[in-house]
Amino acid sequence: MRSLQDLDRWIAAKVKQHLAGAAPQRKELLEVRRDLLEDVRAHIEPKGAGKVLFPYNSLVAHIAVPTEDEAERLRASSEALEADVREFLVEAGCPVATLTLELDLQVEEQTRFSVAYLRRAVDPPKVSQRPAAKLVVLSGAAESPELDIAANRINIGRMKEVLSERDGLRRRNDLAFAESETSVSREHAYLVYDAASGKFRLCDYQSTRGTAVFRDGRRIEVPRASPRGIALQSGDEIHLGTARVQFLTG
Repeated sequence: MRSLQDLDRWIAAKVKQHLAGAAPQRKELLEVRRDLLEDVRAHIEPKGAGKVLFPYNSLVAHIAVPTEDEAERLRASSEALEADVREFLVEAGCPVATLTLELDLQVEEQTRFSVAYLRRAVDPPKVSQRPAAKLVVLSGAAESPELDIAANRINIGRMKEVLSERDGLRRRNDLAFAESETSVSREHAYLVYDAASGKFRLCDYQSTRGTAVFRDGRRIEVPRASPRGIALQSGDEIHLGTARVQFLTG
C-alpha cells in the first residue's frame, strides 16, 4: 500500500500532467479530476496485513456546473476520467477487475460535486458453443491429411508423442507431422478455443522456424511464445516451417 502522502503526490502529478498536456484542460475540469481522485482515495478501505481494497465496481459522479458548455466538456472527458480512476487504484495497490464511471451532470448556478459508490452484480461473460472446424494438410507428410477439431486445444508438431529423457512424455500432438518434416518443431504450435470471443486462436510454442498465417495474400507472423497468439478466420493457411495447413470452419 502506498502512503497517503504518496497518493496525494500522485494525484497532484496527474492534474499537472493534464494541465501541461498538448491540449491543456480548463480549470473547472482539472478541479473535477482532482476532487474525484481524492474522493476515491477516501473510499479505499484497509484489508489487514498492510493491504487495502476498493470494494466498489461502479461510481456515479453527480456534478453541477454553471454552463452547458462545461457539462459538455465533462461528458467528452468521461472515458479519460474513468481511466484515471483505474490507474489511481492500481497505484494505490487495489485494482478492481471491472469498474464503470457514470457522470450525472446538471447545469446550476452553484457548482456541486458528490460521488455515489455502488457494488453492482457483474454478468458472467457469454460462453459460445465451439463451432465445427477442421485442419487440412496442404503440404508436408502428416499422420492424417485432415483433422476434425473436437477439443478446446489442439497441439500441432512433429511426431505423435514428444519424449525427453528427464520428463518422459512431454506432450501429444493431435496433428502430427512425420519425423522427416524437420522444419516442423516437435512442440511447434497449438490452437486454443476462446469461448469469450467464439474464435480459435493460433499460438506458437517457441518453434525453431516460426509460425505464420497467410490471409488475403499477406503473411501474418504469429508472436513466439505468446499465449494470445492471433485469432483465426476460416480459410487461413497456417505455415509451420515449410509445412502448410488450412483452417476451415463450418
